[in-house]
Amino acid sequence: MSVNFFRRAKIAGRAFLDIANWREVLPRAATGKTVTEIRLRDGSIITAPPENALWPHFSDVWYHFTYTKYCAIPAGSLVVDVGANVGVFSLFAARKARMVYSLEPASSNFARLVANTSRAQNIVPLNMACGGENGSASLDLSSDPVSFSLLTHSEKESETVEVVTLETLFDRLKITRCDFLKLDCEGAEFEIILDSEPSVMNRIRRIAMEYHDHLSERFSYRDLLKKLESIGFRARAYNQHETYGIIEAIRL
Repeated sequence: MSVNFFRRAKIAGRAFLDIANWREVLPRAATGKTVTEIRLRDGSIITAPPENALWPHFSDVWYHFTYTKYCAIPAGSLVVDVGANVGVFSLFAARKARMVYSLEPASSNFARLVANTSRAQNIVPLNMACGGENGSASLDLSSDPVSFSLLTHSEKESETVEVVTLETLFDRLKITRCDFLKLDCEGAEFEIILDSEPSVMNRIRRIAMEYHDHLSERFSYRDLLKKLESIGFRARAYNQHETYGIIEAIRL
């Protein structure tokens, strides 16, 4: 039998343990049909509109370990989820974490995030973006809801959102130690990492982030790796495509 068969069977086994409505979800996912609701066995219900591609996102995070392949979430940890979207990673992290702070700037996604994480006592949704400067900025809503960005611009589809730096966020929440920082912020990762002072980065133990080279005119993922390694992290890139991929970093 093929490796893909065993991989799918393994995912199906895990899904049976995690998902209460697996009888509806798995057949739809297997045939490429849209999944808009996943009911977890702990009572949480994750909903998303069709354009969010809920099952591929859920499967990537929960079963292919997109953000935790080489960088596990420690038990009892404090997690910051920047770019939480509708809460798929936040709910994944909350199974181990003591506290998860989930940042999502888009009002439509944030409403789903609040509803989807309402049963989790250790998730705090925050309607804001993280970036290189404090203030407000225009969030481009012209793409699909998992790709809204502060780095692109649309006159027709946008909304003004609050932006805070990593330092402001940590100070506001009184975070002296962030055990796991996850970034999926469509290009803002460059200014978040490259502009943060070492004193701020020293509070972080682990980082998992998507990088988007096509959204930066000046930098690439190599600059992120160089910065992280220069301030005491062991860093690597994986799941690499032409202009995007994942970086994980662990403080030595």
